[in-house]
Amino acid sequence: MIRFLALFATLGLIVGALPRTASAQDWRLADANTLAPATFLILTIPQDEPQALAALADTLEADFGVLLAAEWPLNALAVHCFVFDARNVSDVDGLIDAMETDARIRTVQRVRSFSLTEVFHTDPLLPLQWSLRSLHVLPIHALSLGEGVRVGIVDSAIDGGHPDLANRMADLRDFVAVEPAPLAEAHGTAVAGVIGAAATNEGIVGVAPSAEMVGLRACWQQDGAPGVCNSFSLARAINFAILNEVDVLNLSVGGPEDPLLTELIEAALDAGIVVVAASGEGEELVYPAALDGVIAAGQVAGRSVPAPMIDVLTTAPGAAHRYVSGSSIATAHVSGVVALMLAKDPTLTPAAISERLQEAIREVEAQPMLNACTAILGPNEACAL
Repeated sequence: MIRFLALFATLGLIVGALPRTASAQDWRLADANTLAPATFLILTIPQDEPQALAALADTLEADFGVLLAAEWPLNALAVHCFVFDARNVSDVDGLIDAMETDARIRTVQRVRSFSLTEVFHTDPLLPLQWSLRSLHVLPIHALSLGEGVRVGIVDSAIDGGHPDLANRMADLRDFVAVEPAPLAEAHGTAVAGVIGAAATNEGIVGVAPSAEMVGLRACWQQDGAPGVCNSFSLARAINFAILNEVDVLNLSVGGPEDPLLTELIEAALDAGIVVVAASGEGEELVYPAALDGVIAAGQVAGRSVPAPMIDVLTTAPGAAHRYVSGSSIATAHVSGVVALMLAKDPTLTPAAISERLQEAIREVEAQPMLNACTAILGPNEACAL
């Protein structure tokens, strides 16, 4: 893959010598949607022998009056994570203060909750795939389809059996459920369709229809709601992406600032991964789009990259299609364009890509909009529009 060597050079020999992944049976895991944000804590511990970690977990339980709910190695940061259940502790803030002074503990934080960003509309269907025309994507498909670029989609479950997505998913992983079951959720399926729906059938066409997509389920949806994620599931998904040759990381999520996720996203950027995140639906950038080095996508003023996000036709579970809106969909468009850019020029760095995207913003019907043709060919090359 494009960044394979860069990953090892960035993480160093220590991390490079660690196992790339740990199977669920090796460590104690939990369903992410059972970890209440207010009363579950994530601790990071310097990696050690499994026997020493087990003894330390027992000691921490006894010392602080908490119960171990889950644990897993976060190899991208060369640490081990404990998740402790603090529901029986009356003063959780005081507990965190005490843990922060304990020399055995590297970091401690509450599990935080994140939301998938999407605006629901019930308007009649609009002309098919106006978004590709608005982005000027189709002319560039003669030069780049995203071949050889691996896009990690941290989201809800993607319908890998959808006709537009069949044979398009290089991998599907579940970081929510301990015992994964076949699932198809609306938000993740919609995002995947925008990024890379196949161009060889009678359905829709993705922005980068030959990019390799990796579905990393870290969010869950119920009863048609937009979806929820948390620190536990997002950290595990991003860790997997860093260790498994992902070139572009799509984060169509938003929530509170999270120290562990910040550290992981910075590690991803250091490893050469281009991170694209939803700018949110308000007037200011949300986290993690607000982080330095992360490409924000949406219509928020400032450094956000404007892309189609209103009534965009995409894939839906069960071989269906639907119109969706929100900065999640803008993020998917930008991630697809980044895949096209990397396929055309694999030497581009995240910083160079961010700069090019900003330079490629043009006015479309009096509104700023990313021009994919300009982003890929450069401002001095003529684009056949």
